[in-house]
Amino acid sequence: MAKRFWMLLFALTGFSIMQSAQAALTVDVTKSVSTSLPVAIPSFGPGVPGQPTVAQVVRDDLSHSGLFNVLAPAVYPSDPHGPGGVKAGPWAAAGATGLAVGSVAPEAGGYAVSVYVYNVATGKELAAKRFSCPASELHMTAHHVADTIYEAFTGKPGPFAHRIAYVRKLGRQYELLVAESDGWNPRVVVRGLMPIFSVTWSPGNHSLAYVTYLNGRATIYVQNLATGERRAVAPGGEIVSAPAFSPRGNRLAYARAQGGETNIYAVNLATGQRQELTHNQSINTSPTWAPGGQQIAFVSDRAGSPQIYAMDASGGNVHRLSYAGSYNAGPVFSPAGNAIAFIHRTRGVYSLAVMRPDGSGLKVLDAQGNCDHPSFSSNGQMVLYGTERGGRKVLAEASVDGKTLAILHSTLGDDSQPAWSH
Repeated sequence: MAKRFWMLLFALTGFSIMQSAQAALTVDVTKSVSTSLPVAIPSFGPGVPGQPTVAQVVRDDLSHSGLFNVLAPAVYPSDPHGPGGVKAGPWAAAGATGLAVGSVAPEAGGYAVSVYVYNVATGKELAAKRFSCPASELHMTAHHVADTIYEAFTGKPGPFAHRIAYVRKLGRQYELLVAESDGWNPRVVVRGLMPIFSVTWSPGNHSLAYVTYLNGRATIYVQNLATGERRAVAPGGEIVSAPAFSPRGNRLAYARAQGGETNIYAVNLATGQRQELTHNQSINTSPTWAPGGQQIAFVSDRAGSPQIYAMDASGGNVHRLSYAGSYNAGPVFSPAGNAIAFIHRTRGVYSLAVMRPDGSGLKVLDAQGNCDHPSFSSNGQMVLYGTERGGRKVLAEASVDGKTLAILHSTLGDDSQPAWSH
């Protein structure tokens, strides 16, 4: 049985609840679509001093999606800030197929941000939006602008105006951080000397559930991000792991080890009433809810190696989904329920893979380093996960079609256990 999958780590010291700034992540695109759309993003104007401009954030977002080839500003024929300054001919000559112009203007202690999106070939305006925000939210508003452009050209909602949570290890210290999707504006939620695992967002993104250790015992906490309040959701003295919120957020599924067995439970977060969902003399863990809440996928070694199974949310109708290879673990449903991302061992490497919800159509997305803890973007088009590059643990994003890949890394420590907000 794979040591990587089953081993629990223990430590003895406590955590503190923190809120402070940390070094942001750097995004490097390592694989992109050869037919990515050439777009031009003029300047939008200045923003908050000392921060990236709106235009720079938008350019970076679109570039690291892998679907857009953002042309260098040096080739732009002009720098328009509204629809009146747009003439298709010069932009087509510069190589642009898409164009997004806009402005950033001070407004009532904050900013007003406008964006107009054009198909250069037809001259047609595809989208126009205006946002108002305080100065502290200008960077996030730039992600909303990028989402507007993304949706105008792809027909799908953009993934940028969301947050990510992840764990950073700095020497002997662990931090649970929350940041914007590009790693900007990170803040520490929890800091201490005990490992943190299995980070997951609640529906509505108000809370995080995660596993850490108390008096040498694995403990599941649910923590409110606004207040910092956290509470343990499983009885003390048990060894628990792998929390997963139900789609409505009223129940939490998790794994509990006892007497040489590990089974999956679901607890009602309001009443504390819990239900044992698996009753098997093996290891059953890593539950994940289907979007409708009627089904749970999980991992079990009941057939001799870790494989992915599914069952009704009440625990019935258990059936196996994965058959390729001797190790498949860490499943998570896409928001639409049309795919499952998971970890698949291939040629000795723990790779990121996806498959259909019935177990068919397995596709490996990243086999370059040992991967863990996949999490879908809100639009279901990207997967965020932990992996290894150059002997360090880093975060990565891959498109579900396998055509794009970006690495998110920092100059500090090792990053792992990522989760994308809904």
